[in-house]
Amino acid sequence: MLRSGIHVAIDTATYSRWADALIAAGFNVPAYLREQRFVAPPLFYLLWVAVVAVVKVLLGASWMTGVVVLNWIAFTTGVVLTLAAIRRVTMSTASMALGAFLFLVAGDLLIFSSYVLSDLLFWGLSTAVLASGVTLATVDEDRDRMLRRIGLGSAVLIVALLFRPVALPLMAFWIMAITAWLARPIVERFATHLLVGAVLLAAVAIVIHAQFLNNPAAWPFGALPSMLGMVAQEAREGMFVHNANPPMTVTPAASLFGFARITLQKLIFFITPWLPHYSASHTLVNLLFFIPAYSLAVASISNLRRLAPPQQRATWVLALFVLFLSVFHSLLLIDSDHRYRLPLLPAVIMLAAFGLESVRRPKTLAAIAQTKSRATARD
Repeated sequence: MLRSGIHVAIDTATYSRWADALIAAGFNVPAYLREQRFVAPPLFYLLWVAVVAVVKVLLGASWMTGVVVLNWIAFTTGVVLTLAAIRRVTMSTASMALGAFLFLVAGDLLIFSSYVLSDLLFWGLSTAVLASGVTLATVDEDRDRMLRRIGLGSAVLIVALLFRPVALPLMAFWIMAITAWLARPIVERFATHLLVGAVLLAAVAIVIHAQFLNNPAAWPFGALPSMLGMVAQEAREGMFVHNANPPMTVTPAASLFGFARITLQKLIFFITPWLPHYSASHTLVNLLFFIPAYSLAVASISNLRRLAPPQQRATWVLALFVLFLSVFHSLLLIDSDHRYRLPLLPAVIMLAAFGLESVRRPKTLAAIAQTKSRATARD
C-alpha cells in the first residue's frame, strides 16, 4: 500500500473544489453554503470540506498527503477503540485476537486508507460512536458518569452528522444504545423479539419506499425529494449501483414490485463478500474477513441467550445498526467499490467477537463450575 502511493476518485475533485470555495469565502460558512448546490444539503459535508480546506491552507500542494496521513490516524484510532470495546465487554483474549486478525484482513478499510476521500475519517468518527454506544449499553455506572458518556458520544455523533449525510443510521444506533441503558431489563428479556420486529419494520419500509418511487404523487410532503427522484430514475433505467464503470444494470423497475426487487438487489450487493471484477488476491482477503466475521456475527444473534446480559445488550444494538445501515443505503445509493459499507465493518467485528464468546460460553461455564467444585472439595 505504501508503494502504491496516493489515490484519487471522482469525488476528490468535488471535495477539492468545495474546499477552494470555502477558502475563497474566507471560511465564511453562511456565504459558502449559499453558493453550493448538491443532491444532499452541503451542510452535511461541511466539516469534511473544512478539514480539506485547512489542510490545503497548511500544506499547499501536498494537501493530499495530509489527508492520507489523517486517514491512517483515523484508521489506527478506530482499531484501538474497537478492540478496547471488545475487551471491555468480553474480558477475553481470544475475542481480542479475533478482532485484531479481522482488522488485518479488512480489505475494504486497507484499500481506502490511501484514497483522498472522506470515508476513512468518517469511519473513524462512526467507529467512535459505535464504541461509545457499546460501552453505554453494557457498563453499569452512576447516573452522572453515564450522562457524561452520553454527552461525549452525542458530541461525536453531531460531528459525524456534519461530516457526511450517511451518518443518519448512527443516530438511530445512538438512540438504541441509550435505550439499552435506560431499559436494560426489557431489552434483555425481549431482545430477540425486538430484532425480529426491526426486520419486519425494515421490510415495510422497503415496500413504502417502492410505492413512493413507483408513484411520486403519493409523497405526502409536496414534490418528491431530489435524492429519491434520482434513485427512482436510476431504477427505471435498471441501474442499481451508482457510479459503476462500466454501468451495472438489472431488469428495469416498472412497478412497485420492481422497485422493491431492485432495493433487495442493492441490499445483497451491499453485503456481498466479493464481486466478479475483484482480483484473486482481493477476493481471498475478503473471504478471510467475511467468512469468519459473518458466521460468528450470526452466531452472536442466534446464541443470544448464551451471552452474558451486557453482551446481549451490545449484540442487540450492533445488530440493529447493521440492519439500519444496510437498509438505509439500499433505499438510497450504493457504490460499486463498497466504500459506503465501511462503517459496517467494526460493528460486524464486534458482533463476531461476541459470537465467539457465545460458542465458547458453554465450555467457559463448565470450566468455572469445575473450578468451583475443586475449591469446594478442598474446603
